[in-house]
Amino acid sequence: MQLKSTVSSGGVRPVSITQHDDIVYVLNAGGSGNISGFKLRENNKLTAIPNSTRPLSSTASGAAQISFVREGKVVVITEKATNKIITYTVNEWGIPGAIHSINSANPTPFGFAVGNNGNIFVSEAVGGAAGASTLSSYHIYNNETISLAAGPVGANHSTACWVVITNNSKYAYTTNTASNNLSAFNVNAGTGSITVNTAIAATTGMGLIDAALSNNSKYLYILNSGSHTVGVYAVANNGGLSAV
Repeated sequence: MQLKSTVSSGGVRPVSITQHDDIVYVLNAGGSGNISGFKLRENNKLTAIPNSTRPLSSTASGAAQISFVREGKVVVITEKATNKIITYTVNEWGIPGAIHSINSANPTPFGFAVGNNGNIFVSEAVGGAAGASTLSSYHIYNNETISLAAGPVGANHSTACWVVITNNSKYAYTTNTASNNLSAFNVNAGTGSITVNTAIAATTGMGLIDAALSNNSKYLYILNSGSHTVGVYAVANNGGLSAV
């Protein structure tokens, strides 16, 4: 691994990043909060896109995650403090359009995974209330407007933070930070439907936060921040998890 480029994030405390082709967007959670765009050049260097910095819905939004959807035509941002999901269209030069937003189906929308046909699956931590976390799906239209597709669906666990979806678009997993476990859901990434597969798909270490699937979705990796460990689970054909 070799460092190729360092550039200002265009704001304070960058917390999330997303890329589509040669366009990169960063979500800055500090200060007033904003998003800012960059061009990835052929020499692997990032350069700021002029007029690409945009505000969030509030100067105290509690920004969580940013991701491209719709083949790079829209960026989506979750805001924990305002309980909103916001979008910006992005044109071929990487310049955002007008902002759109929707109130989340439950409070504290946090991490999300991108499905098909403009659908996203969002964890809702409900302020950390015991047993109250949910998973909902939202549909992002080409004009960046948003609607609720399904949910909220709960598994009776606490502080769901991050979401991943298997490559076959059948299963989603949430990391339940306060419950120290993972929940599994049956999903349809194309329609947005959600049902609980297993309320406790796996018991984890302390304070799990982030998660990622291997390229073939056969293994799920989690970061246990409280235990200072990385957990690895094999993913079965029925969505079940077993510790490796």
